[in-house]
Amino acid sequence: MIQVRVLRDGREVSDAAVADLAAIRAQPGTLVWVDVASPTHDELATLGREFDIHEVALEDLEVGERQRPKIEQYQDQVVLVFYAALPESGGQPTRLVEVDLVAGQNYLLTFHGGSPVDPDPVARRVKARPELASEGAGYLLYVALDELVDTFFPALDAIGERLVEVEEAVLAGDVDVQGDILVIRKDLIGVRRVIGPMRDAMVVLLRRDLGLFSNEAQRYLQDVYDHLIRLAESVEDYQEVLAGTLDANATMASNRVNTVARNLAAYAAIFAVVTMISGIYGMNFHHMPELGWRFGYAWAVGLMVLCAGGLWVYFKRKGWL
Repeated sequence: MIQVRVLRDGREVSDAAVADLAAIRAQPGTLVWVDVASPTHDELATLGREFDIHEVALEDLEVGERQRPKIEQYQDQVVLVFYAALPESGGQPTRLVEVDLVAGQNYLLTFHGGSPVDPDPVARRVKARPELASEGAGYLLYVALDELVDTFFPALDAIGERLVEVEEAVLAGDVDVQGDILVIRKDLIGVRRVIGPMRDAMVVLLRRDLGLFSNEAQRYLQDVYDHLIRLAESVEDYQEVLAGTLDANATMASNRVNTVARNLAAYAAIFAVVTMISGIYGMNFHHMPELGWRFGYAWAVGLMVLCAGGLWVYFKRKGWL
């Protein structure tokens, strides 16, 4: 589905057809934003002809390829592969949605497989700054990228809350949370794999003289880069906390195994003494002390109870039982 928005001097005008975009873009002070959800091959081909998109770039615009975030520069446009994050819900992991952007002097095209960013807030933000919107597509690109990057903050907050819950469970002695720890670890690795390349792409966009965006728009794009820096640092912090939690969980599990081993060793020692006494008095020798004694049985049983009780008290004081 293709949705076209035309802004002139910061105000949105009536919807336009794709076939009329060439004439509309030629008008001064006009900014065109085309949002495409789940594009078909024919729609990509039509937009490729209309905006003179390179065939290599068209291949990258195929939604669902799970490409690595990047930026590519062509003659009069840039192609960016970015991601939005949808927070986990119902125990499901964080979902990353690829969004491809094509930006030129006075137009922006966004391609995605769903609705990672609501287009209405983006349009409102652009219309709120008509003096910036009239300078070209730089500010529109900033708003779109800012909306995408901001989706990672609630996603990381959700991961942080899960991490706190797991950490509290480990400290409470629950060692059966390793599966939850590994799920969080997988989420953080997935987010890190897109945050890092997105940050590198913004470095290229800011440092390379593309000649497409004004200096004021470049300053706003710097803000997106700053947000990506914060996200990367948050991911690193969470990974450090997760590593500590995983170590603590392993330590707690090891301590539990050691406790069980001590308990078994203590009871084994107690029963070993009882077994030794019963084994001695069970030998069939004629000349044994107490063998013909009237109170021999009571003596043997009492000796076993006394030795077992003494060992139990000893191990109890040492904390083995």
